[in-house]
Amino acid sequence: MYDMVRVAERSTGLRTARVVGVLALLAFFAVMAAEGCGGVKYPACENDEQCNDDGHKGVCMALKCVECRDDKGCPTGQACQMGACSEIPGYCDDTHACPSGSTCGSDNRCHAPKTAAATPFVECDDTKVCGKGTHCENGHCVAPPSGGPGCTDFPSPRFDYESPDLRGEARQTLDRLAQCLTKGTLKGSQVLLTGHCDSRGEQEFNMSLGDNRAEAVKAYLVGLGVSGDQIRTSSRGELDASGTDEAGWAIDRRVDIEVR
Repeated sequence: MYDMVRVAERSTGLRTARVVGVLALLAFFAVMAAEGCGGVKYPACENDEQCNDDGHKGVCMALKCVECRDDKGCPTGQACQMGACSEIPGYCDDTHACPSGSTCGSDNRCHAPKTAAATPFVECDDTKVCGKGTHCENGHCVAPPSGGPGCTDFPSPRFDYESPDLRGEARQTLDRLAQCLTKGTLKGSQVLLTGHCDSRGEQEFNMSLGDNRAEAVKAYLVGLGVSGDQIRTSSRGELDASGTDEAGWAIDRRVDIEVR
């Protein structure tokens, strides 16, 4: 009798275990279904499609959903930076206006108005005649330097295209000028150096280049012992340029020397 009871209990326990096991298995599948069968969750991703589900929009990069992959994925006027679209500073077009006083350039960027180059002082020209014993040179009335041998003629140093560097023949002229200004008959005289350029290039660039050429001549003279207080520099840029070919342009690229 005892053995029969034990057999009945064992049979009942097995049925109970089976029922519990089935219920647990059903619960497991229910959880798996609710979690998408164990798939990746936004913003994690394996492809772009997974970044465009459930109202999301983006692209998959490095297993993560981001807003953009490159600039093509951003609206006009924005750029893609580290997966996010951001405004391009200074961008402009028909729908993106520039601040007041700025203009939109061909590069779709806002540019401040250019400052007009300062107009050099003109003491003389075709309508303003210099006094007796002087002549007009670079817009100034000048007289020939009164010096001894070798101190009366100083050819204008010439320069290469778009260069402010002194050439060999120019240094010889400046060596002689320095001797005249420090030890010769022009000692103590004032010197005006006026830089020139040929007609090629932008006006503002040429005005600056002419100034750099004049400053290069001044630096060379100061290095030879001439006092910087004796030397003034100016630039005419391309204002006096007349060359139409390389021979003429070579003459335009110079620094005129006026001893006063």
